[in-house]
Amino acid sequence: MTSILLKNCAVITLAGPIHDSGFVLIEGDRIAAVGPLSQAPAGADTVIDAPQMAALPGLVNAHTHLSQSFVRGLADEKPLAAWLREVIWPVQAAMTPEDVYLATLLGLVENLTCGVTALTEHHKITTSPAHTDAVLQAASEIGLGFTLAYGWVDLGSGAQPTDTILAELDRLHAEYHGDGLQIAVGPMAPWRCSDALMRETFARAEVWDAPFHLHTAETRAEVDLMLARNGLRHVEWLNELSVLAPRTQLVHSVWISEHEQMLIERSGARVVHCATSNMILGSGVAPIPALRARGIPISLGADGSGSNNNQDMVELLKVTALLAKVGTLDANALNPADVLRMATAGTLEAGARADVILIDLNTPRSQPVHNAASAVVYTASGADVDTVIVGGRVLLRNKQVIGVDVAALLERCRVAAKDLMRRAGVV
Repeated sequence: MTSILLKNCAVITLAGPIHDSGFVLIEGDRIAAVGPLSQAPAGADTVIDAPQMAALPGLVNAHTHLSQSFVRGLADEKPLAAWLREVIWPVQAAMTPEDVYLATLLGLVENLTCGVTALTEHHKITTSPAHTDAVLQAASEIGLGFTLAYGWVDLGSGAQPTDTILAELDRLHAEYHGDGLQIAVGPMAPWRCSDALMRETFARAEVWDAPFHLHTAETRAEVDLMLARNGLRHVEWLNELSVLAPRTQLVHSVWISEHEQMLIERSGARVVHCATSNMILGSGVAPIPALRARGIPISLGADGSGSNNNQDMVELLKVTALLAKVGTLDANALNPADVLRMATAGTLEAGARADVILIDLNTPRSQPVHNAASAVVYTASGADVDTVIVGGRVLLRNKQVIGVDVAALLERCRVAAKDLMRRAGVV
């Protein structure tokens, strides 16, 4: 069992007070000890001296679309419907498995360099099994904790036959589920999914003990589509179908009524908040402080780079806090510890999984540091992430990805994206 000692850093445990100068000892895939520097062990197999850095639990990107790494900046002034119709759907239709592999690999490397140790990919490009396999190949190469929520629609544009959707879900679970990869059920949006298949795919999620992950009430127009279909708002519909449960992950949840908030609270479902994406698309402000007041669990998602332009989860910390404040006119709506708890998987304490990151605060924009948590949320960026450890394995050190030729990857992606846009007729 190998050991890693991080020392001389501010340790943001999220389980108690911050150790302004402390240590984290990792043994195997677990944290063995955390505390003030005076209690640090003499050494370890690997010692990382980290003065002027903050150690904290790894960030979790709870919702993204990695294939959108190739469409940054193509939809900056478009609302959701036009963004899908004019950019996203044409590009997705033209992507080959190799395009998907490269875009996913690029997105994973970006997430890693921004301090992400686990993420959920809401996989949209289901043109063939090979397209999905390409995503999982890239995930296995990078080594982050990875959940693939297989996206499906059986109504309207892009609809697939029921048998095809179910067969592919079953194949993916049989071939890939386990060893750091999780297969989840990912209906794309209520207005594109039938009642019957929602129930049937939810039943699979139950058997597999997997998440049921879907876009919910992202825009007011989408809620209107559902009201026209059956007289129910999104969360009301999910409740009627009996698919609103602790495993249900409601991405966006911007346009939800107080009644729907009550239903979410009662069900134990989780909300995934995508602040930057909602702002870029002009979708609205999710009622995060009200949801937190009800005790509803909340995670953060960067969303795809088509509606965010990056995967910088450190930047998202500040955006999340500021949007809550301006949305409620309350400067105390979210504090740094609140945001960090939504953005991370757990705590730094003995027995916890060793998903740990170091963020360099020795920069002109962060010094002097009076409070490490405040500095991470309000002054740091993804470019400041120095070290990423996932399950006790060092994947990023001194801001360099281990085992990946990033320069070569960027060149491959530039060439592939240029050709893709030509084929899709987008630029």
